[in-house]
Amino acid sequence: MKTKGSLLWVLDHTKTSFGRRKLKKWVTQPLLKLREINARLDAVSEVLHSESSVFGQIENHLRKLPDIERGLCSIYHKKCSTQEFFLIVKTLYHLKSEFQAIIPAVNSHVQSDLLRTVILEIPELLSPVEHYLKILNEQAAKVGDKTELFKDLSDFPLIKKRKDEIQGVSDKIRMHLQEIRKILKNPSAQYVTVSGQEFMIEIKNSAVSCIPTDWVKVGSTKAVSRFHSPFVVENYRHLNQLREQLVLDCSAEWLDFLEKFSEHYHYLCKAVHHLATVDCIFSLAKVAKQGNYCRPTVQEERKIIIKNGRHPVIDVLLGEQDQYVPNSTDLSEDSERVMIITGPNMGGKSSYIKQVALITIMAQIGSYVPAEEATIGIVDGIFTRMGAADNIYKGRSTFMEELTDTAEIIRKATSQSLVILDELGRGTSTHDGIAIAYATLEYFIRDVKSLTLFVTHYPPVCELEKNYSHQVGNYHMGFLVSEDESKLDPGEEQVPDFVTFLYQITRGIAARSYGLNVAKLADIPGEILKKAAHKSKELEGLINTKRKRLKYFAKLWTMHNAQDLQKWTEEFEMEETQTSLPH
Repeated sequence: MKTKGSLLWVLDHTKTSFGRRKLKKWVTQPLLKLREINARLDAVSEVLHSESSVFGQIENHLRKLPDIERGLCSIYHKKCSTQEFFLIVKTLYHLKSEFQAIIPAVNSHVQSDLLRTVILEIPELLSPVEHYLKILNEQAAKVGDKTELFKDLSDFPLIKKRKDEIQGVSDKIRMHLQEIRKILKNPSAQYVTVSGQEFMIEIKNSAVSCIPTDWVKVGSTKAVSRFHSPFVVENYRHLNQLREQLVLDCSAEWLDFLEKFSEHYHYLCKAVHHLATVDCIFSLAKVAKQGNYCRPTVQEERKIIIKNGRHPVIDVLLGEQDQYVPNSTDLSEDSERVMIITGPNMGGKSSYIKQVALITIMAQIGSYVPAEEATIGIVDGIFTRMGAADNIYKGRSTFMEELTDTAEIIRKATSQSLVILDELGRGTSTHDGIAIAYATLEYFIRDVKSLTLFVTHYPPVCELEKNYSHQVGNYHMGFLVSEDESKLDPGEEQVPDFVTFLYQITRGIAARSYGLNVAKLADIPGEILKKAAHKSKELEGLINTKRKRLKYFAKLWTMHNAQDLQKWTEEFEMEETQTSLPH
């Protein structure tokens, strides 16, 4: 089942159940071989731009198909009914005929190697089904009567023998009717069948005295009584035994029949997988057309270059009324391969990094992508650490879960991977969080050398750009702060009216996260906001003072003579005096 808001929800326009399952497998297992990715992209491109009617014909055939993949599985495991078997085999037979008929058009109009291969192979793979369909009696199959299921019993000698035995006993009982007529001195006497009981002689209650004493009374009403003669009793018992044996024999032959059919299981499954592949390609083509997507250039070089990319899910959810703000990405092993992203809460940081990951996945499953242009280097995995939640079952706190996930990424990520870390270190104290975030990101920059997107609210982490200027770039999500932020009434702390989010990735560091603005949007009471604003300003002042002192003391170590030391002392005392003055 596809979940609204997922990538599969966006991509899934399949017509069949087995096509939907195949597409889910594609999304969860992107391709790693360039040749296979381009083969899919070529196929999607051809369906997208072709004017031939052959693709429309195929889509119509797909639209009316039952779940033949599960049907074949049921047949293979001998769990199917005769009705289900007949439906699946008849469907496969019609598919064979329909695809056989379009072979000339496919040969003439289809250029994609992938599409040609899967479409042209289908009739040959389905060829065995005709033989099995001809063996079956359609009416018996539809009602589940296995005793009449097979048309020609020459291939089923056991069933033929049992039916001959049944016929022989039935004939003997019918011939016995002549003797009954003589005994009863009634030339018009006939067998009657009531409630499944056969070969009974019905006599009016007023004439029961003519019935021999060794006859068995089977039933009666107010008007009549019914009897079996001793001969009928003995042979009718034998007849029912033979009929029961026939049911067992037919069930055994049915299982043997399914066993023989299952010899073709892998070929038939291959045909269904081909149909599913075609269904998935049609689905991706429909998405590309509706979403105004572009064909990505997929390479083996380590790079992700996206021009004006859009988040595929949000783009669909917003629709045409509210256009999603596009953003570009430029990561490459030859230049910047790490983006440190800061910015206000709710500014779009997480959506941006998810966008990059989803576009990469789409490119590697052979799909068009929501962008003006895209060059995607094949990644061997996308490793993400996002969100915050504890794990009650394993007894792990939120922070423990965060670090456990990060440790796994550290173990598994390679230089060919895409690593995405969202606010690593937020689950503990500020100093510990900064230390963990800084050290982890530096490890990915220096040792793993993967393409990395790192979202943080810790300014010290951004200083890694100075140490690795060629590999690292600082970015933030653009925003505008209302002018009222600086217009504070004397003696009263106020909160900025609002922050306008631009949702645009911009080079540089965001000085603040503007969390109080989000608190205001969340309807936190005004008194609390004022107190928070006062405390925020106070803490910010303390931190700035400490930074300035550290900066001055760092200069101290560069002093080489008394004159420089005297100058440094005067500057430091002046700075301290200004800092202590009331504001």
